[in-house]
Amino acid sequence: MTSIRLNGAFRDAVADIALAVAQDPNLVALVMRWNEDDTLLWTLNSLPNGQNTVPGGGAAHAEEALIVNWAGYVAQNNGQEPDTVEILLTKSPCMDRSPARQMAGGAWAPGCSSKLRQLVLAKPANDWRICFLAYYQEDIRIDAQAYGAVAEFTGIAKADVYLWADRHRG
Repeated sequence: MTSIRLNGAFRDAVADIALAVAQDPNLVALVMRWNEDDTLLWTLNSLPNGQNTVPGGGAAHAEEALIVNWAGYVAQNNGQEPDTVEILLTKSPCMDRSPARQMAGGAWAPGCSSKLRQLVLAKPANDWRICFLAYYQEDIRIDAQAYGAVAEFTGIAKADVYLWADRHRG
């Protein structure tokens, strides 16, 4: 697997979400790019209570918003699914903080790690590069489940999920 290439507009979008998170540590955001093409780049934030993007009410995680909006991204790409998907998250996907939902024409299990795993398995992209800047946390301690979220992707050859600092030093 190839690591995410932090360049161009993708780099700028990541810098923007890093700044936003520095100002609001509770914000979870992601930047997604398809086929290493900066014209196919989207930024999503977690959504507050009362949001109407993700079915089921309550708050919605950025990963859930990505799933709900996927068909729109395909439409923006002339109806074509991507071959390469790069996703940079500010925090690792949760294991059970997001509820099970009916969305995007299917049933999605609790937890964003499960939802992302289901998306990876369902879509034809051959190369998924998913990294995060920090482990999902509660207060100042790292939630032990954060490590399990990454383990959910073990054995999926087309998915490479990692902590940014593990591969990009300095």
